[in-house]
Amino acid sequence: MIAGIQSSEKSHNLTSLKQLNNDENQQFSKILGEAQSQQGSARKTLLAMTNDELALIQKAHFLADPINVVSLSEEGATNLLSRPGRSDKVDLNNDGIVEVGSARTIAFPPVNAPEHINTAWDRATEGMDEGDELMLELHMQMAIFGPNIEGVERKQALSPDQQWSQMGIDDLFKNLKAGLEFAVNLDGWTDANLMKKGFYDRFESALNQSSTTIMTTKQAAPNTMDDAIKKKEPVINKTDSPYSDLMQILLDANMGIDRDKLEKIEEKIQEIENDKDLGGEHKQQLIKPLLQQKEVLYAEALKRKVENEQRQNLRFNLFEYLQEQQLKSKV
Repeated sequence: MIAGIQSSEKSHNLTSLKQLNNDENQQFSKILGEAQSQQGSARKTLLAMTNDELALIQKAHFLADPINVVSLSEEGATNLLSRPGRSDKVDLNNDGIVEVGSARTIAFPPVNAPEHINTAWDRATEGMDEGDELMLELHMQMAIFGPNIEGVERKQALSPDQQWSQMGIDDLFKNLKAGLEFAVNLDGWTDANLMKKGFYDRFESALNQSSTTIMTTKQAAPNTMDDAIKKKEPVINKTDSPYSDLMQILLDANMGIDRDKLEKIEEKIQEIENDKDLGGEHKQQLIKPLLQQKEVLYAEALKRKVENEQRQNLRFNLFEYLQEQQLKSKV
């Protein structure tokens, strides 16, 4: 049996945004209602539909390609039989990727997360710039599920109960703050790093609050270097020293960071943001993969740093052990 389908005002508006007229919207609602009463899998339900019905579902979900039911996963088929928006979506294999037809999209907070996670997210991102929120969605999704890039092995995600337990949340923020510390050591307290710090503080605070507690005030994240100084945050200005460029080159080489690649990504993002001919939604679609590339570069560099530190600790411990054995032999 297909899960119950809720037709909320928000999802109705989302459907309207996909340019369905009134007749098409009513027909789409009828298709969803009939699908809800069908026995069996979502794929079986879709296979029984006409080409016109499938074309309407394609239009409702704003899909580029016609629906090929035979090639769909059960998750992709199930999400086609829902209203646009995230409220009715499922992630059957809990991989952080929501399949809608053949399309694969990320969703953070994950659709499998409990409701209080969504509430905490909304509080932590309230009033935030849309581009910053988009970057954080990618950043958080990768922190939990790993980069979704061909050739890069993804880590096994915890179950929702484990991930959003207190232990899971503590481990998540431990890793996030370690990554932030690395980024600050690399770039200093940039606006992006300050934004992440403020978000981490708010998100962690909201998650740790009781679900019955209403948050009436919210601490704003520092968004300028002056704010950081007032809050006694360490600020690293890479132009203070004539040797700063040289130090940056040495640091990049040590961490394996390709600075030219990072700068090219930033330039592409800036070009897209400054393009007045592109709409907001189109800009987001173009910027998403660029942000993901940037996150992957930092994630890989952080991994290398941790591995190098572990090797150094092993060498140091071995050196101490050999010294101790040498001293014992002389006694």
